[in-house]
Amino acid sequence: MLLRRARAQWPLLAALLLVVVIGATLLGVCALLVTSSADRAREVAASRATGTEVTAYTVAIGAADAASVAADTADVLIEALRPFPAEPRGRAASIVRGLPDVKGAVAYLGGVQDLPGRATLVTGRWPAAAGETVVLDTTARLLDLSPGSRVRLGAEHGRDPAPGMGLTVVGVVRALPGAGWDRDPLGGAGYDPAFRDGSSLQPARAFGPFLIGYRELLSNGSALARLEVTATPDLSDPDHRDLVRVTASVRAADARLSAVVGDRVQIQRISSRLPSLLLTDAERQRVTTSAVLSVAVLGAVLTGTALALAGRLTAGVRASETALLTAMGTSRPQLALRAGTEAGLLALAGAVLAVPLSSLVHSALTRTAPLSGAGLGTDPLVTGVQVGVVFGGALLFAGLSTRTGAQEWPSVARAGGDVALAVLAIGGWWQLRSTESTGVDAVRVLAPGLLLVAGCALVLRLVPPALGAADRLARGARGLAFPLAVFEAARRPRATAAGLLVTLGCAAATFAVAFGGTWQKSQIDQADLAVGTDLAITLSTPALAGQGQRIAEAVGGTVGPAGDRGVAIGQWLGAGDPPHLVATTSPGRVPVEGIPLAEGAALRITVSRAPGVSVTPRLILEEATGLRTTCVASAVPLDGRTHTISGCVPAPGQQLVTVMLPVTADFFSFDAPTTIDMDVTIAIPGRGEWIATSAEPYPEQVLSPAVTVTGKALRMTAQVQIGGNPDAALNLVATAFGDPGRIPVAVAERFAGELSLKPGDQLDMMVNTTAVPITVAEVVPAVPSAPGAPALRADIDTLSRALLLRGDPRYPIDAWWVTDPRDPDAAAGLHLGETVTRTGEAERLSNGPTAAALPAMLRLLTPAALLLVLAGLIVHVTCDLQARAVEVARLRGLGMSRRDIRTTLLGQHGLVLVPLLTAGTLVGALATWTIGPLLVRSESGSAPNPAAAPVWPWAAEAGLLAVLFTTSLLAVTVVVTVLARRADAAHLRVTS
Repeated sequence: MLLRRARAQWPLLAALLLVVVIGATLLGVCALLVTSSADRAREVAASRATGTEVTAYTVAIGAADAASVAADTADVLIEALRPFPAEPRGRAASIVRGLPDVKGAVAYLGGVQDLPGRATLVTGRWPAAAGETVVLDTTARLLDLSPGSRVRLGAEHGRDPAPGMGLTVVGVVRALPGAGWDRDPLGGAGYDPAFRDGSSLQPARAFGPFLIGYRELLSNGSALARLEVTATPDLSDPDHRDLVRVTASVRAADARLSAVVGDRVQIQRISSRLPSLLLTDAERQRVTTSAVLSVAVLGAVLTGTALALAGRLTAGVRASETALLTAMGTSRPQLALRAGTEAGLLALAGAVLAVPLSSLVHSALTRTAPLSGAGLGTDPLVTGVQVGVVFGGALLFAGLSTRTGAQEWPSVARAGGDVALAVLAIGGWWQLRSTESTGVDAVRVLAPGLLLVAGCALVLRLVPPALGAADRLARGARGLAFPLAVFEAARRPRATAAGLLVTLGCAAATFAVAFGGTWQKSQIDQADLAVGTDLAITLSTPALAGQGQRIAEAVGGTVGPAGDRGVAIGQWLGAGDPPHLVATTSPGRVPVEGIPLAEGAALRITVSRAPGVSVTPRLILEEATGLRTTCVASAVPLDGRTHTISGCVPAPGQQLVTVMLPVTADFFSFDAPTTIDMDVTIAIPGRGEWIATSAEPYPEQVLSPAVTVTGKALRMTAQVQIGGNPDAALNLVATAFGDPGRIPVAVAERFAGELSLKPGDQLDMMVNTTAVPITVAEVVPAVPSAPGAPALRADIDTLSRALLLRGDPRYPIDAWWVTDPRDPDAAAGLHLGETVTRTGEAERLSNGPTAAALPAMLRLLTPAALLLVLAGLIVHVTCDLQARAVEVARLRGLGMSRRDIRTTLLGQHGLVLVPLLTAGTLVGALATWTIGPLLVRSESGSAPNPAAAPVWPWAAEAGLLAVLFTTSLLAVTVVVTVLARRADAAHLRVTS
């Protein structure tokens, strides 16, 4: 019987099978996206990650333990990174030694594995034997060293000190940027005039490192001040299970290192961004999975609606058949068994078709943007999870299409259902709005489908009144076709039987397009705020003179220095997150008018006579980009002579803007301070107005500071009190600019809230170790490059001036910001540090491996919704016309032409489509405005910063509605044309 009925009703069953296949295919694609593609996404994200090295730091290691600690540390790292291969690389620095040939100076030994990859030779060769060393160019310049020079290093400053030693300089090198020199005791600078390491109460002049072989340093009897071992895992082809393991093992490696090295070291720790990077990728993938599942649920709801409609219409078509079977004695269980068998066969056929189809669709989806660009392209594959989901979904869908009788449609449009759905939808919206759940959350998965169904159920209440109004207006129209069409649309309940399907399909499609736009715009906004500029280059080593010009030549655009660091506000260090300072170049910056210096110029400095007293000139130079660099000269004794300072102008376009003269003396007395007259003249042709001041703390020990600029020289004079307070800076500062006073800053809302600040409030900010007065100029929602942080923003030039006037020569630069770069990719070739672009970050957030599945799924939902609406409409129109065959035949018998009949039927369904599509669009827009922004998450799973704003792409939505209406009307036209031809007098005679 089932086979005979199937042959007779094959168009209807084919439509039901089509809907089941569409829904099951959508579920199968979703299953592949959240399993196979999700695992692959984490693997690709890990393979593309930078900064994955794992570094072990150990401090204060005895000479006898140096080699064993280095070997054990390397073993701990190798074990933590298994199964990924990694080759540990070491860097070590000895404790300081005296430098007998330079009074009051210290030096230290350094050993770096793979030194040729971390420095470049300026002259000479690399060390090849014991007793040979190479030095940084700054050290060579200040100590007048060259290949062939002999250097004597004294005994170590520590317990059980190693004896002095002699070294032969065989080469002079320059540190390469981005090669880890920021972790050198002197930061790769080669010299520090005020070095403190705890071995002495007073700061010392420090030179180094004197680089020898790494293995030689571990075995030559030197105690180590610090040892650093770094291992970078090979993540070129990772497995997601191994990524989970290595995340846990690296996090536990710190405790294991502590147990292994024991008391052979004073301090030890393991530092790595790898676990946080992998955990962030995993969380981002869970956020994407949650969003993909919500789209899949929406597609399943739409499929269920189409099949429920088809089930009701099928039951109506088979009402006479069911009545006949019942009259013949067929029981309800038998009818149910027949229906269940038909549903099972339908589910089996649908699943068999949907499994390969979902694999093909998934493969095609991964080979198109954005999944292809994310590296997730794959061949068709079948997984157990996919098969289970497809068969389970097909069985559920087929069950919805099976009815044993033409019962009342259990529509959610009834009053009780309306209220229940509305309550649930409001509850879901409230949960989304009031909770900060992360990962795969049931509320986020179910909320979009629930809200759309509830909105469609409620808005359908407005369709009958609208059609009733049209009916009243059509009564006065001439002709028969149009009034009859309006009458049928307004007064026949069956005419709007597909209302929920059409409305929900339109709502789902419009919401998918709008939510995709909302999500994409939010990712761009997050990238804009996180980067703060078009191109940011975070420096891994101190900025060098001429660096800004080299960046400008390589990448183009407008280049400016930027600071990005933690600070203290008075004694306040933050509540949870520390205060964050972002210092950038303000538009319209007025450069300082300093004293221009030629590249490579040697400066002659003439000093007054004061036995036992010396000055260490610090010359601060400024280039066109605003960068200020410091040249620290060797100590100049106040001997009444002229001395030469060379090597301070390594790049063109430099001008002298500040001179600092810190004073040191061989003698000191608390009780009988000595006052000396200091007079220092630098032979350079000056210009402009300069001011002189005494740097804090205790500036009163430098009296009568003065500076005179003439066409031939810059002269600085003061009376310096030697003795008195030992913490006095004794630093005479001359600048080409005045005191900027309190620095105006813009503070983030979070920062202002935590300190209850308002515009005009005054504070003190600790930058480096210098207190700088600031005033709150404005409160802003967030500070660029510091989203969500308690941050403040200042002008870097003004901040630098305030620091220089307080005796702090360190320019507060941490990065270079570039606006409108011509070739941003060229920045990576400079090897200055980590580079990130605004467009690159937006691309990573929106189309990266762990995020690309969401826009792909949204693009799949729109055509799926269109197909389901068309299939449902075809079933609805087919069943409606079959049920009205006698009515159509009677109209033909009354003399109505087939053309008028077609016009009436098309008009009826067209009139119904317009309000339904309008209602669906309104529901889609309502969902976009209410829950669209709430569904957008940041990559950590928290609310995005800045907050997401709804986007309604008018052009795309108009095109979608045009396609929906046109294709729906076309499908109705085809069905009406085919079935209307069968309406003739034979129907009437047979029925009579």
